[in-house]
Amino acid sequence: MLQFPGTSQPDDSQDTEAAEDARLLARIGQGDQQALAVLYRRRGALLYSLLLRMLNKEMEAQEILQDTFVLIWRRACEYDPARSSPVAWMIMIARGRGLDQLRARSRREANHAAYEQEMVSLEMEVKGARQTERDELAAACAAALNALPEAQGHALQLAFLRGWTHDEIARALGEPLGTIKARVRRGLLALRKALKDHHEQA
Repeated sequence: MLQFPGTSQPDDSQDTEAAEDARLLARIGQGDQQALAVLYRRRGALLYSLLLRMLNKEMEAQEILQDTFVLIWRRACEYDPARSSPVAWMIMIARGRGLDQLRARSRREANHAAYEQEMVSLEMEVKGARQTERDELAAACAAALNALPEAQGHALQLAFLRGWTHDEIARALGEPLGTIKARVRRGLLALRKALKDHHEQA
């Protein structure tokens, strides 16, 4: 094939890059941490750009980028060059983690909206009452909170008095996310029951 002086074959450069990525993945699959660091320097910016476009939040994009390279470290031995290029394979992993994060964000926002609606409902009941009744309702709610197990009451206060998300509470307390959600839900049910009992006794 004719080639003009001063020109190069673009495919050759791409093939060389792909071969180097594949070589690094093979070394990573054998437990070579230095190869992982080299791959991070080579492809980290590309994957970060993809994640930032998906998530539109720098902090989340940085966190998911780290998760992506943890998965690359764990799965490098599974990479099959016959099925995809190294870059395509890494992009697939990053995109999958990005989608997981978007789904988690959507569930978190939906749950938080539902809990906020519940709290607004509770506040409306209190505000709609006369001053004496408001004082009594506030005392009933405080008693219900104090009757909760300490961990449960703490989670509920962080969620609604400080406005923390479930993820933030889970990270701050070092507890599983599901545990925090359950605690907040039980706390809300306790408050609702306290108001119901108060109305029945009034």
